[in-house]
Amino acid sequence: MINDTNNIRTLHGIAEFCWLTEADTKFNPKGIYHVDLRVKKEDADPEVKAINEAISKEIAEEHKKTPGKTGLMKRAPLPFEKQSDGSVIFKIKSQYKPKIWDRNKKELSSDTSVWKDSTMWVRYKTNAYNQNIGIGCTLYLQCVQIDNLVEGSGSNGACPFPERDSALPGPQKAVY
Repeated sequence: MINDTNNIRTLHGIAEFCWLTEADTKFNPKGIYHVDLRVKKEDADPEVKAINEAISKEIAEEHKKTPGKTGLMKRAPLPFEKQSDGSVIFKIKSQYKPKIWDRNKKELSSDTSVWKDSTMWVRYKTNAYNQNIGIGCTLYLQCVQIDNLVEGSGSNGACPFPERDSALPGPQKAVY
């Protein structure tokens, strides 16, 4: 779905990997908010086309700057991956915590955890770039509206298995 204001676009899909309510610090100590959103092929095709057009414009600009360097331009990884079932997973991220609403347009409380398999609308901004890693496009997360929330909580270091009536069996004597 297109919203032409400053390359703002909207996608509907299912969260495959989701860090929306707290920052992911695994690869960035400052943390980033991100979602890998699985989108049906028919909904993904216009978005893939728009991303590729943004990258093509950046390539055309590079050709204007350095007309003799055709063919030597490096391409950065794409912000999406096509899947064998035809769906596409878009990788959308931000340094800033996005606003998150439910389907009734009420802002979610800060203690709500959004987990994998939640269906959602994600508004993002395309940003084509030409950097050392190559020419590519980043999808910047703007805000999210949850269509169907899958919620959970972390284990905080506690054992994830439920209490059982019987103890686990002890070690068995090896028979040789």
